[in-house]
Amino acid sequence: MAHRPLHRAFAGIGLVGVLVALAGAPAEAQQAAPAQGQQPAAPAAPAAPPLPPVPPAQLALAKQVMSASGIADSLNPILSNIALQLLHAYTQKRPANSKDFEEILAGMKPELDAKQNELIVKASEIYARKMDEPSLKAALAFFQSPAGMKYTQALPQVLNEVSTLTDTWSKEVATMMGERVVEEMRKRGVELGR
Repeated sequence: MAHRPLHRAFAGIGLVGVLVALAGAPAEAQQAAPAQGQQPAAPAAPAAPPLPPVPPAQLALAKQVMSASGIADSLNPILSNIALQLLHAYTQKRPANSKDFEEILAGMKPELDAKQNELIVKASEIYARKMDEPSLKAALAFFQSPAGMKYTQALPQVLNEVSTLTDTWSKEVATMMGERVVEEMRKRGVELGR
C-alpha cells in the first residue's frame, strides 16, 4: 500500500502523545509532593487566557480546505492503526480472547468516529487561526481546481517518497558525520573506535 509509511507516521504521533502523557503523570505526581526537607516548587505560571472563538464562516472554510487538501482523509487510518496495535497487544497476552477484543473495538466505532470528527474540528480551528478568510478562500479555490486536485492526489506518494529519501539521506549524513568525528579525534590522539 503506497500510503503505509505516512499512515504509520500519523499513528505514531497519536501513540507518542499518549505515551508522553502517561510518562508525564508520575513526574507530575512526584513534583506535587516535595520530599522531606525540600522546599515546595514555585507555583506554575497562570495558564494563558483562552483564545477568542474563530468566526464560524472562517472555521467552515478551514474545514473545507482540510477536506479538499486531503488532510482530513489522511487522518482516517490513525484510528485503524491504533485499533490494530491494541488488538495485537491484547491478543499477544490473551490469544483466546481475540474475538472479544475485536467485538469490543468494533463496538466503539460510533464513539471513535465522534473522536475523529473532534480532531478534524480542532485541526480546522488551527487552520482558521493561521490563515485569514481570504487566504482560506484562495487555498480552497486552488485545491478545488484541476491543478489542486492533481496536487492532492500526488501528495501522499510524494510524501512517502520524500520520507524514504530522507531516511536514506539521514543515514548517509549520520555515517559521514560519525566517521569524520572519529577521524578528527584520531588526529588529536584520541581513539574512539568504531
